[in-house]
Amino acid sequence: MTGKWQLKDREEERRLFANRLLIAMIIVASLFVALTLKLFNLQVTQYDYFASRADGNRLHSQFVPPARGLIYDRSGQLLADNQPIFNLSIVRERIEDLDETLALIASLIELSEEEVSQFKERLLRRRVPFSSVPLRFVLSEDEKARIAVNAYRLPGVSIDPQFVRTYPFDDLNAHALGYVSEINRDELDLFDEEMRENYGGTNHIGKSGVERTYEELLHGEVGYEVVEKNNRGQVMRRLERTDPVAGHNLTLYLENRLQQVAHDALGEHRGAVVAIDPSTGGILAMVSKPGFDPNLFVTGISSKDYSALVTDNINTPLFDRSVNPYPPASTVKPFIGLAGLQHGFTDRDTVIQDPGYFRLPGVRYRWGDYTLRTAIGGGHGETNLQRAIYQSCDTFFYDLGYRMGIETIHSFLSQFGFGQNFALDVGYARTGVLPSKDWKKRTRNEPWYPGDTINSSIGQGYMWATPLQLATATAIVANKGKVVRPRMLAAVDGVPFEPSESMLMPDVQIDDAENWRYIEDSMTMVVHRPYSDVFRDYGTAYEAIARSDRDMAYKMAGKSGSAQVVSIDQDILQSTDIDVSDLNKDHALFIAYGPAQHPSIEPQIAVAVFVENGQHGSSVAGPVAKAVIDAYLLDILQIDFTAFEEDPDALLSLTSEQVFEDLDHAGHDHD
Repeated sequence: MTGKWQLKDREEERRLFANRLLIAMIIVASLFVALTLKLFNLQVTQYDYFASRADGNRLHSQFVPPARGLIYDRSGQLLADNQPIFNLSIVRERIEDLDETLALIASLIELSEEEVSQFKERLLRRRVPFSSVPLRFVLSEDEKARIAVNAYRLPGVSIDPQFVRTYPFDDLNAHALGYVSEINRDELDLFDEEMRENYGGTNHIGKSGVERTYEELLHGEVGYEVVEKNNRGQVMRRLERTDPVAGHNLTLYLENRLQQVAHDALGEHRGAVVAIDPSTGGILAMVSKPGFDPNLFVTGISSKDYSALVTDNINTPLFDRSVNPYPPASTVKPFIGLAGLQHGFTDRDTVIQDPGYFRLPGVRYRWGDYTLRTAIGGGHGETNLQRAIYQSCDTFFYDLGYRMGIETIHSFLSQFGFGQNFALDVGYARTGVLPSKDWKKRTRNEPWYPGDTINSSIGQGYMWATPLQLATATAIVANKGKVVRPRMLAAVDGVPFEPSESMLMPDVQIDDAENWRYIEDSMTMVVHRPYSDVFRDYGTAYEAIARSDRDMAYKMAGKSGSAQVVSIDQDILQSTDIDVSDLNKDHALFIAYGPAQHPSIEPQIAVAVFVENGQHGSSVAGPVAKAVIDAYLLDILQIDFTAFEEDPDALLSLTSEQVFEDLDHAGHDHD
């Protein structure tokens, strides 16, 4: 062999390796330059942009809800307060899998499907990203501990303190004060931009009563703050803050002690009591029974609790009886009588013969006078207006109403607030019905008949009035025509609230001022007239009120009423042998004010009582009115009546023990 075989070209390998190394170095250098340029772009060119993005992940602007204003009664008793609670809240943007997080929470604490559903509704109503949305309200100490221990597993979940409304007296003031509850979608849609902003951190709004009427005053103004949060959405520190402005504190004319007396006096009955200070128009009491616990609504009432309230068709606890209308029955007789005096259809000396019924000329039908029949026949016999009021003689008012006509009745009674809502700040109160020819034609497309007038003259038929309207009208009589519109609000942050001139109503003008005294005397005899020469000629409420308290410190003017619910003969309703459903029994009403006929003290309180299916205005509703007036005059105002001197012109007579014995056998009241 002449030479060795060459297997490798080492020189070529060195060139190839050098080329590859050069290419690799160029690539690395290019990547390094690109990385440097990128870093320069991120840290220099776009520094401001990414710095703000970074801050955006840890810094958040959020609303600070204002403290809701407190509500006090006239004596300084706190009726609506704010109490701290702890809620379990979620920041949706901090959670990757919401369903998984909810399942985990449900394994730690009790979490109902209803609470989850309400939470998802709140998410839809949320107005600001990265804001906390409550999932569960009012966590217990044990629940807070369970969540805290598992916080590392729950990013975006936090325990947030919150002040919520509380009503210390539960159902006592539920209808008068109303309640707050969560803002719903319909309410949110009605908000303008300014309101949306002001309610940014608030979940609640006034739904009824004072809470709704004065929502703008009670709510306050929202605040703002910038906070730093960690990656779990928990607030680490607060950087900037604009404090919210708390809502105004309100003082009402409402007297909580009187509310309690009225509530207790109604006993087990369904009904309402409204009491007004005639001099100011302040609503001292406004009770509707049965009521409900407004605290249930504050953090979201459960379906079970709400269903129990709305399906109770007999007690209807959500129904406010104090501002809804019923036939006023005989309680309108003093006003009808005053209309007759004013327009000359009767006078203080006019006497009719009452046979126990009334007939229209040429008509055989009899409108009965449901007075208790006596041994000498039906009816009241010779009756003037005064006796017609204190004995509640229907026949007298049938005749008077027929002769006056419905237009005169409508025009006169409208001055007392019938058919209208005179209240300044109870805008949700219904107006009832003060019928007229035009009203019937407009609403029923029917003509007005004389029989309609006859029914209206005793507060039946088409005439309907609320307990609030009856108390208003009674206060006007107590004021002898001066109209002071009813109102709840007495002061804002301690500054008295006075209605403007535009809020005032004209007074009721009566040509002969003596007619006011005549009506007061008649209404006082309803309560205090014990006996006269004519058998059973005593006030319809005497036995139930004055006779049971012979040492009454003051005189009380009143009028009873029994409103027929269904067309059942009164003899059947009065019978103890026939079983009549309680729901078919007459409604019982009573209006009153006191003190009456006092030489130096003006009337301090006017009251209207409605007892649903109570049957007897005098014996059932009358004592409720007396309990309320007693409590106000004697216990709250503590008026000393010991210096009272009998008015020699008062048409009241003392009685003997024998007369009391005689009346023991009568034992029945008539409205």
